[in-house]
Parts: sequence; C-alpha cells; structure tokens
Amino acid sequence: MNSPGFYQNMPREGGYSDPIKFAGISFAIYGLFTMVFNRSMFPFQGELPSFMVPASIIITPIAGTISLFIEAAILYFLFRTLGGSGTYEGTVRITAYATAVLSLAWIPYIGIIFGLYSVYLYGIGSTFVHNIILEKSSLLVLLPAIMIFVITMPLVALYAGMEVLT
Repeated sequence: MNSPGFYQNMPREGGYSDPIKFAGISFAIYGLFTMVFNRSMFPFQGELPSFMVPASIIITPIAGTISLFIEAAILYFLFRTLGGSGTYEGTVRITAYATAVLSLAWIPYIGIIFGLYSVYLYGIGSTFVHNIILEKSSLLVLLPAIMIFVITMPLVALYAGMEVLT
C-alpha cells in the first residue's frame, strides 16, 4: 500500500500512463471482489448472472478512471485556489496512486477504514505535489466529500420516504 514517503519521492510529471494503469488494476480488483463478495449491494436475488463479474472487471476501471480525472480536476482547482503550486498531472498522480486502498476497501465493514486511509493519502500527497500544509490539504480533500454528503443525504432521505409510502 502507498505510504507518505511514496508521494515525497513520486515524480510530479512523466505522463499519465503508469498512474492510470495502476488505478485501472486497483479498480478492477475492487470491481471483482465487490461483485463476488458484496452481492447485497446489488438489486438481484440469488445466483449472480454470468455476465456480471466480467462486466464489473471491465466497467469499474473505465468508470473509475473517468471519475479519477474529474476528481483530480476538482481537487486541482481547489488546491490552486488556495495557493497550491502543483500541476494537474501531479494531482492525477495523487488520486491514481491513492486507489491502492481499493484492493482492500471492498471488505465489508472494515472497508471504511481503508476509505479513510485514502483521504489521508490524498492529504499527504497534496502536501508534496502542491506544497501546501497538511491542515489546508486535509480540508480541501474533505470538502468535496462533505459537499457530496450534504447534497445526497436529502435525496436518500426522500427516496427512503418514498419507499415507505409504497
């Protein structure tokens, strides 16, 4: 798994190929193990349809990589807004290599610990790539998650309320 020292020695540039390959493998592992071991997350009952496991190995890395670039763009904008000096490519590298936690994040109940560790990795990585202090970096990394939570929780509550009525 990644460590803070990794980011200190990580090249800030050199192309997207290696980080994206790494993230793709992490997403594929996550998709496979989530599909096989966490079936309760999916709406079908009983036996898994035969196409679902191969589909998850293909779709999860594609969707994950797209979301990785979007997430990196948001974080890059936030880092630059508060004085960060890194590049977009460096931000993509932070987010790509933090996907290492996905190899274990599929584990029910304790996967949340690995999710929190990824937030830590984002924070540490951005201190090296964007030359900002850890406190500011942590706030910026948590800000999108807080915004998503604030936006989605009313929608989840509304949906749950609709389910009760039916």
